[in-house]
Amino acid sequence: MNQLEKARAKIDSIDRELARLYEERMKTLQDVAAYKQAHGLAVVDTSREEAIVQKNRKFITDPAFVDSYERVLRFMISESCDYQRVLLAKGKVGYAGIEGAFSHMVAKRLFHHHTLVAYSNFEDVFQALVDKKIEFGVIPFENTNSGLVGEVLDALLKYPVFIEQVWDQKIEQCLLGIEGATLKDIEWVYSKDQALNQSREFIQSLNAQPVAYPNTALAAQYVAMQRDKTKAAIGAKENAALYNLNILASRIEENSENTTRFLVISRERNQEGDRFAMCVTFKNEVGALGRVIEEISRQHLNMCSIQSRPLKGHSFEYFFFIEIEGNVDQRALDAIRSVCDQTKVLGSYTMRKENNE
Repeated sequence: MNQLEKARAKIDSIDRELARLYEERMKTLQDVAAYKQAHGLAVVDTSREEAIVQKNRKFITDPAFVDSYERVLRFMISESCDYQRVLLAKGKVGYAGIEGAFSHMVAKRLFHHHTLVAYSNFEDVFQALVDKKIEFGVIPFENTNSGLVGEVLDALLKYPVFIEQVWDQKIEQCLLGIEGATLKDIEWVYSKDQALNQSREFIQSLNAQPVAYPNTALAAQYVAMQRDKTKAAIGAKENAALYNLNILASRIEENSENTTRFLVISRERNQEGDRFAMCVTFKNEVGALGRVIEEISRQHLNMCSIQSRPLKGHSFEYFFFIEIEGNVDQRALDAIRSVCDQTKVLGSYTMRKENNE
């Protein structure tokens, strides 16, 4: 064994010991995270972290290595905080709205034993997932009557998240009013814009004015607080009991098969499932879209859907959400990427329905 081989062998031995100690250090953080959670302490403790750095710098006897060791320490502390966030996020599921929103009901159904965390809007759920404040997010994506939720598709492109699973929930919209109100009293109807759209003909039959609200449950809460017979909300029947409202009419949606597709999003990519999704962009030139579709066919894949959406910050340019039946292996994915400008894989996932537990 020559000098280089001896040095490399020694480095390998040191690296194995470093790996063992690093793993031991990270596992100890489970106790740290549990204590912080039990006592309501923040993950980041700047004064403690700075004290660690200054104390450990002194363990380096050769001045040539002090600064580089400090950089290693700060990186390790950053990773430690990140891991604590992951630990604290376990068992937490985010949704947009308040109790009684359809997202809340689906989250409760899919995650019986998890802690549900409410956020004010869809983007906040995505951000909370990326920031490791929650383990999963539950988001409405598409409705059989009103189509895609565009802001959710934008967020799927923007944030580093993946689709974990998909749940199709049949939606029964109800008109909710305060005690004593009748259909003849209603002049204003409040709800999420998609719910208003799903019930457009019914609202018109009342000669009432639709008013968009952030979500259905908030609309029900607002009507309950107003105590005004002329105001009603569109939402789930469960909201009547939650907010002490009466159901003035049921099944007011135009489509009797009214179904909303909900996504469960996560930070980890699934490798298996009965569907595969990706977002793609390509150059604005003749035949570009055709080449993508042709390549998908050439790979013997069945494209279930393709949806276009304006690309923010790029006037009159678009990205496409593509869903493919089954799974897509790396070879096929590389072939599809070769005819695209940019691609973002959203992963594989399982499709589930309300009556298919």
